[in-house]
Amino acid sequence: MNFRERIDAFWSGERPDEIPYAVYEWLSGAERDDPAWRPMFDAGLGVIRHLCCYKEQMENVEVERATYDEDGLTVLRLTYTTPVGGIYETWRNGWQGEHFLKGPEDYRVMTYVAEHTLVRPDLEKFEADLAALAPHEVALSLLSRTPYQRMLVDLAGVGQFPFHLVDYPDDVRTLYEVLRKLFRRRVEIAAEGTNRFVHFGENFNADAIGPHRYEEFILPVYDECIDILHAAGKVVGAHYDGRTASCAAPIGRSSLDLIESFTEPPEGDQTLAQARTVWPDKLIWCNIGVSDYQLPPDKLGEKVLSMAAAGAPDGRRLALEVSEHLPADWRRAMPVVLAALKKTRTA
Repeated sequence: MNFRERIDAFWSGERPDEIPYAVYEWLSGAERDDPAWRPMFDAGLGVIRHLCCYKEQMENVEVERATYDEDGLTVLRLTYTTPVGGIYETWRNGWQGEHFLKGPEDYRVMTYVAEHTLVRPDLEKFEADLAALAPHEVALSLLSRTPYQRMLVDLAGVGQFPFHLVDYPDDVRTLYEVLRKLFRRRVEIAAEGTNRFVHFGENFNADAIGPHRYEEFILPVYDECIDILHAAGKVVGAHYDGRTASCAAPIGRSSLDLIESFTEPPEGDQTLAQARTVWPDKLIWCNIGVSDYQLPPDKLGEKVLSMAAAGAPDGRRLALEVSEHLPADWRRAMPVVLAALKKTRTA
């Protein structure tokens, strides 16, 4: 099998000839011209591309971008001005500072923005990008975060959003429902494309939501939207790169096919063995711990094989990846992983 065939088998819940291993395109792209990549691609390493199948346009919303220096940092201030008011967010050296949603009036403005956002297919470009993939590349049809995660991570921030839920729940719920309609439209467009894998860019951390909020806000969106995608023959995954244990049960009941960017302790809080116990039928696309890449070659190889044994005792439903940080010593360490995975080969 080549890499793409292995991933197809993985997505189908079948057994590939060996556990697949891949790297995000922007991590490999940082040093794309380095000659060390080619031998790894030849040895089975794959590249995960994130492609968008839709485009969005805000109507009757004035957008202003202002860049300035402050305390030695480059600050970007993004402002939306609407007939019902204005909101802004700031970024400092590429990191988000202030969020759009600071009070109830901001929710009303963002609700207006969402209500006046048009989501349209961009399938011609999307299909062309699919056709141009190299043999060692696979594509994820990347959608936004689901509405709750969008508010938590992007619009209000983890520090303030829990207070918003308590202080003005009606405004939160109103925006949630409008964002839910937008998300469903993105899903409907993804269902029209030919790509097999659809990906929710959640950046999920269970400790920031808890099982009750997961049941209230996440599962209904998954139930509604994943049914649409399954009817179109898609495999659906979500980027769960944080802690997962406190929501393990409702995650197991979700209709997600694949948990992507899963990471064992100390970065995460479940081992592969624990995850496989609570999610026996889920596909898991798993990171190797950052510190594990610093192990001597024999120990790193042992770690990889122990992960394979724990996460895929029958050789199925597990793939490995580099999705968060490119290992500092990637030229040495990643070939060790590839060599170890050859030992997972079927007879």
